[in-house]
Amino acid sequence: MSDLQFSSSTKHEKTYEQQGAKEIFRTEFPMPEPPRPNFSNSIFNSLDSKYNTGSKNSNDRDGYITTRSGIVFRSSDATVRAMKDLEIRRNELKMKKRAGVLVIGLLLVALTILNATMSNMSTNLRNSPSDVKTVTAEDGTVNAVGTVETLSMSSELEGGETIENIESTADEATPEEEVIEEGKEFLQPFRYFADSTTHRHTGDSNFFFHIPRSGGGTIKEIAGRCLGKTLVSEVGVGEGHDQDVALQKVEVDGVEYVNVDTTSIDGLHRAANLGLAASDLSDLISSSYFGEVGMLFDLEHKGRAFTIMREPIERAVSMYYHVTVGDGQTFIDPSVTLEDYAQGNGIENNWVVRFMTGHMEGEIKKEHLEEAKEILTKKFVVGFMDDAEETVYRIMKYFDWAFEEDETVRMQQEDCIKDLITGRTNAAVVKYDIPKRGSQAQALIKWQTQFDIKLYEYARELFEQQTKHFGSKARKKMLKKKKKEKAKEKILK
Repeated sequence: MSDLQFSSSTKHEKTYEQQGAKEIFRTEFPMPEPPRPNFSNSIFNSLDSKYNTGSKNSNDRDGYITTRSGIVFRSSDATVRAMKDLEIRRNELKMKKRAGVLVIGLLLVALTILNATMSNMSTNLRNSPSDVKTVTAEDGTVNAVGTVETLSMSSELEGGETIENIESTADEATPEEEVIEEGKEFLQPFRYFADSTTHRHTGDSNFFFHIPRSGGGTIKEIAGRCLGKTLVSEVGVGEGHDQDVALQKVEVDGVEYVNVDTTSIDGLHRAANLGLAASDLSDLISSSYFGEVGMLFDLEHKGRAFTIMREPIERAVSMYYHVTVGDGQTFIDPSVTLEDYAQGNGIENNWVVRFMTGHMEGEIKKEHLEEAKEILTKKFVVGFMDDAEETVYRIMKYFDWAFEEDETVRMQQEDCIKDLITGRTNAAVVKYDIPKRGSQAQALIKWQTQFDIKLYEYARELFEQQTKHFGSKARKKMLKKKKKEKAKEKILK
């Protein structure tokens, strides 16, 4: 074994002792430094100077420990502090996000309140009363049309049920011409009747399509006498008012009427020339001329149509007794029997389909029935006097009518409606029976009204469908229950 001893001088010498002999080696080359740990840069080099293994005086740095090999480690206390700093930064980020969401929410609430305020202001301006209005007629004449009163929008039915008006927010956008689909050109004459499901415009007029012997007289009495509405029919032209040069309201037996006759073609032309729809004087225009009454309306003043329908055979029999017995004014010789009447001696052939489609002459075909169904669906809200209370509710909702706010007056209005529904206006003066099924009279009447019968059956279905938009809460609940029962029946089958 040998002992190595190192020494350094200007010229390095190397000595060793072996077997008692001593030799000295001399060299011009520098002696190597003691070995050092070799660390990979990819592992230990860092942008953080605290982790730089080449740094001097590492032990002077708070939170860091330097080993003999030169590696710098973070102390446990420093790690805890770093974790706390990281948590604080995370919490600050969360708080900033929450603050941003809160600011956005507050902005949305502010915009909603602003829109509601502007809408209320607009509504108040529209509903503010004005003393006098003028209407420019088709001939260029400017007519004074009197005082316009603002009516209450809120109303309740018996039992506290509020009439919810889906049209309470008027659509003030500029009206546009109705686009008639190809193949439905028959709708062209009715383009100025508003679709029943569209928003109500402030210029819209309420129109009642009066089908004779179907309860129309009762509806007009309810509107005028019970609810205090201004009517337009034939009553307002009495006592020479058909010669008036300007529109005005006249009172007849405690009910207000406008001084035009909408139950005749000539009267409709006069009403159109005087600007009836634009005058805003009437609350209800009544006529049996559905097609012709369209001349009253235009793009800015559309008609909103409602009608009352009755089972066609019952209506035909009622009409027979009205024209043969009546209330002292007969139009057909009373000696004409019901069978003779049904054979063509005075009976109306599919009256509703004809007057609704305008096909007054010739044979009624299935295509006319389909047109009538389309018109009824698109342009009408329907009702029935055998479901009178629900029908009155729908009329008030669709026409934007309301009971008076005063509790006493409201109760009087409700009682008035009940009395008229029970007593019926213009009811038959004699009692009569409907021909039994299978009889000659019943068969003849059924043949004469076959398309009206199909339209009536369709109207019954439509009445149920319209419950969603116009029905009372009780009727909606009933319909919902009925649908559940049908669903259960299907499951059981």
